[in-house]
Amino acid sequence: MEKQLKRQEIYNGKVIHVVLDDVELDDGSEAKREVVLHNGGACIALQDEDGCFFMVRQYRYAAKEEMLEFCAGKLEKDEKPEAAIIRECHEELGYECKNLKSYGHIIPTCGYCSEKIYLYYGQKGEYIGQNLDQDERLGIEKHSLKEIKQMIRDGQIHDAKTIALVLAMEMDGIE
Repeated sequence: MEKQLKRQEIYNGKVIHVVLDDVELDDGSEAKREVVLHNGGACIALQDEDGCFFMVRQYRYAAKEEMLEFCAGKLEKDEKPEAAIIRECHEELGYECKNLKSYGHIIPTCGYCSEKIYLYYGQKGEYIGQNLDQDERLGIEKHSLKEIKQMIRDGQIHDAKTIALVLAMEMDGIE
């Protein structure tokens, strides 16, 4: 275990908070840890009545590429993951979600970031209309799980939360 001795705030933004910690290691020596604090996120594989999954295609500025991924979004401060994914389904896809199943969470970048992304499977509910954020630009696609797996194998899907959720569903027998 590492014990925090001192914390210096570097940056406090809308999405992330960056700190520099001085820590004591198990042998008594000291080290520095750069940490990105993040509220976390939630991701859903929303399946329609034909067995296809809704996916979002959007340009991701930090990655400098267009990504194909399951619907997801960040948790607001003190927001529960299930509430966040219900909100994101409505905002991005325009649908209510039903029969939610949790697959726990992943930590996509454990070396320097506190972000946890909670993974869900759900079924398409009633259409209630999209409500995108002002700065969101995305397209919606639907693909079978077989097609999604092939796109992962072909290197067309790079998004870690999507890949992790596909694996979780496959291990659970969802097709």
